[in-house]
Amino acid sequence: MNKQLIEVSLKDNKQLKYFHILCVVYVAGMLMSITVSARLFPFHIPFTNFTILLTAGTWTIPISFFIQDITTEVYGYEKSRHLVQLSVSILVIYILYLKITTLFPIPEVVNIDSSYNIVFNALPRHLFALILAIITGNLVNDYLLSKLKIRLKGKYLPFRFIVSTAIGEAILQTVGTTIAWFGNLHFTSEILPFIIFSYLYKVGFEALATPINYFICKRLKTAEGIDIYDVNVNYNPFIIKQKSDREK
Repeated sequence: MNKQLIEVSLKDNKQLKYFHILCVVYVAGMLMSITVSARLFPFHIPFTNFTILLTAGTWTIPISFFIQDITTEVYGYEKSRHLVQLSVSILVIYILYLKITTLFPIPEVVNIDSSYNIVFNALPRHLFALILAIITGNLVNDYLLSKLKIRLKGKYLPFRFIVSTAIGEAILQTVGTTIAWFGNLHFTSEILPFIIFSYLYKVGFEALATPINYFICKRLKTAEGIDIYDVNVNYNPFIIKQKSDREK
């Protein structure tokens, strides 16, 4: 597959057979995570005497790194950045409407509207925390994966996945968790254990999922007929469109 065909494939999304599926899964995972982000629960760490606080979103947010790793590896940094921009736009609209519903009048009949209001009013702060975490952690992950692919000439994919996730997750978890819960939870005894456990869980998830990632990336590259190496790409996360030179 020559460079010209790669460029055409990137400019015309209709020629990309499976990118839209990754978008749907990514956005669904983000919506699921933000909806339950304020749902705290005590979690007993197996084989220890420690019980820490986690949120229900702890178990679903690794989907974002899983999908972004695949997107960056197969389609390049630009597509992964567009994936993030799309998800952030949808999340803002989603949470904005949930917030608007708290302003609706509550009827006199017995109902659970006040419970909805309590939950939905907590979500804007968690959205803000998630957006900052995505802009920092997720895009750092993509940047490292993109650069490592060029530096290592496309080799050592499992190593590249795990290293980029380890660094990106450290940033994401620290930024997101601190902003979401600072002032509501004690930092040393509650927030810090949350950060450490979530970080170890998500890096472990990536390590265990690497064979699946490797398999999916290999199949997608063959099915799409592309294997993007980012060259002269502007890594600014706020760019909507750009022209860049690419090579296979």
